[in-house]
Amino acid sequence: METSTAHSGRCDHCLLPVDGQDARYDDYPTGRKTFCCNACRAIYRMIQEEGLGEFYRKRDWRSSGIPKTLITAGDRGTEPDVEELEALATFIRGDGLVKEANLMIDGIRCASCIWLNEKVLERTPGILSARVNFATHRAQIRWDSSRITLGRILSRIRSAGYIARTFTPDAHEALLKQQNRDLLLRFGTAAFFSMQLMLFSFGLYAGFFQGIDPVSKHWLEYGALLVCTPVLFYSGWPFLKSAARGIRNRSLNMDVLIVLGALSAYALSVRQMLMGGEVYFDTSAMIITLVLLGRLLENAARHKASEAVTRLLALQPQEARLVQGTDRVIVPAARVLIGDLIEILPGEKVPLDGIVRQGTSETDGSLVTGESMPVDVSAGSEVIGGSLNGLGSLIVEVTRIGQDTLIAQISRLVEQAQAATAPIQRLADRISAYFIPVVLAASGATFWYSYHYFYVDHSLLNAVSVLVIACPCALGLATPVAVLAGTGFAARKGILIKGGDILERIHKVHTVVLDKTGTITTGKMSVVEIRGQGSGVRGQGEEKEIVQYAASAEQGSEHPMGSAIVRHAEQEGIQLYPFAAFKATPGQGVEAAVNGSVVVVGKRAYLEARGVALDPAIVQEAGLIENTGKTVIWVARGTMSLGYLALMDIPKEDSEAAVGLLKSMRIDVTMVTGDNAATARAIADRTGITSVIAGVLPREKSEEIERLKAQGKVVAMVGDGINDAPALAAADIGMAMASGTDIAMESADVVLMRSDLKSVVQAIELSRKTFRIIKQNLFWAFFYNVAAIPLAMAGLLNPIIAAAAMAISSVTVVMNSLRLR
Repeated sequence: METSTAHSGRCDHCLLPVDGQDARYDDYPTGRKTFCCNACRAIYRMIQEEGLGEFYRKRDWRSSGIPKTLITAGDRGTEPDVEELEALATFIRGDGLVKEANLMIDGIRCASCIWLNEKVLERTPGILSARVNFATHRAQIRWDSSRITLGRILSRIRSAGYIARTFTPDAHEALLKQQNRDLLLRFGTAAFFSMQLMLFSFGLYAGFFQGIDPVSKHWLEYGALLVCTPVLFYSGWPFLKSAARGIRNRSLNMDVLIVLGALSAYALSVRQMLMGGEVYFDTSAMIITLVLLGRLLENAARHKASEAVTRLLALQPQEARLVQGTDRVIVPAARVLIGDLIEILPGEKVPLDGIVRQGTSETDGSLVTGESMPVDVSAGSEVIGGSLNGLGSLIVEVTRIGQDTLIAQISRLVEQAQAATAPIQRLADRISAYFIPVVLAASGATFWYSYHYFYVDHSLLNAVSVLVIACPCALGLATPVAVLAGTGFAARKGILIKGGDILERIHKVHTVVLDKTGTITTGKMSVVEIRGQGSGVRGQGEEKEIVQYAASAEQGSEHPMGSAIVRHAEQEGIQLYPFAAFKATPGQGVEAAVNGSVVVVGKRAYLEARGVALDPAIVQEAGLIENTGKTVIWVARGTMSLGYLALMDIPKEDSEAAVGLLKSMRIDVTMVTGDNAATARAIADRTGITSVIAGVLPREKSEEIERLKAQGKVVAMVGDGINDAPALAAADIGMAMASGTDIAMESADVVLMRSDLKSVVQAIELSRKTFRIIKQNLFWAFFYNVAAIPLAMAGLLNPIIAAAAMAISSVTVVMNSLRLR
């Protein structure tokens, strides 16, 4: 190590100012490097030795110095302590030797920090893959535990100058709020000063056409300069940085076009103000303000979507009743281990996945699995964390904990699908990659040509006029205004679309995948058939008696079947008898004293066990009905059978018509459900759906979506349950019914407030119309530039006339977009 008192500068790693007396130096082929401390010196050396020196050329740090979290952690050295490892170990998942974990990396400042972390980890023996998300600073790492340990991975990250810790939804939420707050502040500043700027601009425009004295004009110009400057250099700072990075990396994006227009208008205005010409500060400010508005709306939609995982994990109870001999102890669910016994009382949620060891009950897993009916459970049955226990008490042996539970797996699938979904590359960005070099070349050619025939000022004015007239005002409005008009119209129709890129994607849909329960169907059981015993002839009196006695007995039941029977009786106006001595047997049926007799309602075996004789012919008929997806509930008074009721989750009124409309639009329709094949086929036959995928788990639903996408199809998924969340996130477009769960709505790109399938048809039709409008807008925006640039190159357009023409082109784009109303 060398020190010197003759030199001071900045640390080549952290960019902090370095006093010559405290500086450390190292010699490299590119020259002598200066460091503020040995830590920065070591990190710089490691990065160079790994062949990752390009990091220093790519990085775009907003501030100098080491982040506070790293300074604190740096006191502990590079090795993680025991407590840190224990905290992280609970988040490791995976079977066998391959392990996986999600970590939050502190110290990330720019995209090259992401690049550096991924490269360092990928080059570490034993690490199979490493992905770091720039928006969330979240790293998803997979490794071979036989070759590398978690502690070694953490040390490797720390050696590069970063700190890894547990990824939590709260930390992610805080980061998104911070980003949104910064964007909102920049937009608010731009909007406020742009409104003030319009006052000065109106005066200058009026003066240009009607005349104005020089002193007044001078003051108006200085006022315009004063309010435009913070819009460009504070509110537009993210665009300036992005454009500079794009130019440095030879990647011309929309930000380069935005900055090119804004800066050229600003620079020309300053020069014209000093030379006595016309100024165009309003053009510069409005470009920044309009684009910021679009970014703010997109950021808000992204923030809303991120809440899905947090709410999903909230389904799982945080506490469990641990069985310790004859005692029951309430403990945090995170402390329960595999093999522990837990007790679930009636009406409680199951805290963790497991196998029933004692007890009989029913569990309602509709929120998790999408099953429309509660599932009978007894010794040996599996139960899912987050499902609701019915009327019986259960003793459950825990089989999965932490990140291995079904809810955690669904949550992880949602996160991965959302992270893998890239926003559509706007048509304007693609064209601007070619448009920008053309504009620059045209401006340079104009200056070169004019310079040979006119004086320098005139040549410069003509060259800058080309840049000003090419400002992307109409181009910047072309997509956002159409999207705002389209999403606003959709909202009035009860279709909530979470982003402009989503509205654009919908028009490409080839295949619509529909969940059954709650999407195609009502999601509630209904009485669809009544069969009397005795003569076998169906009569109104006999049917009324069956419903009357069954509903009277079921008044004391909370079972969905019982509620459906009672609801049917109320709809038919049937008077119910009082009931007493109510008794429910979970998974079998109920009995109660009704009108002086014992009425039994339930499964066939439940009635036969109580001495009720059933007609074999009617039993056979009931079996055929069950094969069509209906559920048969038998009714008896005493030991005499009255008959049975058939219940089913029936299709919504508009389902068949909506499926027909989708087919007429040349869109394939597929049903996917966790229910059995017979039930699924019965619903499909009634709605005109020919493609059915039945008996699938939540994970398998998303796999089916991926399979369809692998065939080159653009897939829209429509669902309403938590079990649909992974598939909604995995699809190109996820549509959720507002009558469904919050998790489904947060995972989806589109929320259908009316909860009918015709809204799906309307969303696709609206998207197709919106995209036609966007293409028309882009055509007129580029047509304006193509027509105006040659005139500017010829010196025939004064910039202020160009600004007026640009305003007209913008109004044209807006009026065209309003046709979506």
